[in-house]
Amino acid sequence: MAELRRDPLTGDWVVVGYGGSKSSGAGLCPFCPGHESLTPPTIREYTDDCGDWLVRCFSASNPIFVIEVEEDRRGEGLYDKMGNVGAHEIIVENRSHSRAVSMYSKQELQLVLDMYRDRILDLKGDTRFKHVQVFKNHGELAGSYLLHPHSHVLATPIIPARVSREIITTRSHFMQKERCLLCDIISQEIRQGKRLVSMNRSFVAVCPFASRFPYETWIVPRFHGANYEDVVDQAVKDDLTDMLLDIMKRIEQFANAYTMEIHTSPNTTFAEPYGDDLPLREYYHWHIEILPRDFRSSKYKRENEFSVLSITPEEAAESMKAQRM
Repeated sequence: MAELRRDPLTGDWVVVGYGGSKSSGAGLCPFCPGHESLTPPTIREYTDDCGDWLVRCFSASNPIFVIEVEEDRRGEGLYDKMGNVGAHEIIVENRSHSRAVSMYSKQELQLVLDMYRDRILDLKGDTRFKHVQVFKNHGELAGSYLLHPHSHVLATPIIPARVSREIITTRSHFMQKERCLLCDIISQEIRQGKRLVSMNRSFVAVCPFASRFPYETWIVPRFHGANYEDVVDQAVKDDLTDMLLDIMKRIEQFANAYTMEIHTSPNTTFAEPYGDDLPLREYYHWHIEILPRDFRSSKYKRENEFSVLSITPEEAAESMKAQRM
């Protein structure tokens, strides 16, 4: 049985005892139409006029986090551990087995983004879950061995380490300047233009100043908002769909594998380590991070080590802007 254990040196939580993936058997893709019996029951789906599913969500066959277990926080001497309570869902994005995101129509991508929103809202209704993360791994170098386009949704009883660091940094900036850090960053990036890849009415895409991966790109709202799932205005949703399609077409010119993550505010009102009354919504700014993977970054990069890039973010931005879409 898997469980969460806390590293006493760093404070990070890790999952131990996880059994890994189960084979679907017979060489069949479990995500293709007609093979629905190879997956757990559908949680949510969008269908066409004929009743055929277009986007489908179900629990992972071998989940990392499980709704049915107890949180059961406990100690073992000076060590802390707890049950792997949470949720792990799969979103099958398209009926086609081999379509990349850049090949989606605007309507197809909009359905996927809507499903992301639906699942985040639903899982945030369970107060045991402190964080809900949506991510997509594309290509073997990103750790995906199923070609059929799909995404993961993880709901966890703890806030992941990188998100915790984001909270600490953005809260500190707000306490000093009474301004959102990402709002300040995108204002400077628009003004300087050196790392700017694309921009529309609602969103900006930049190669971050301290990129961890070659051609790493962030899509950030030009308006302040803590939660991805709060975006309901159709004009803003259209802008996001247009921006993501544009960026994915550019990135796929340079990388065959990538991870895409939606960073939305944790499922708490305040930053727990501080115990204060400064709401997260004041300083947390949701965004999407797209992390292209190559052999070097996938084989040698570990989360807490220095990243080493062969191309600067400024050069990457220029190369991406030069692509004809």
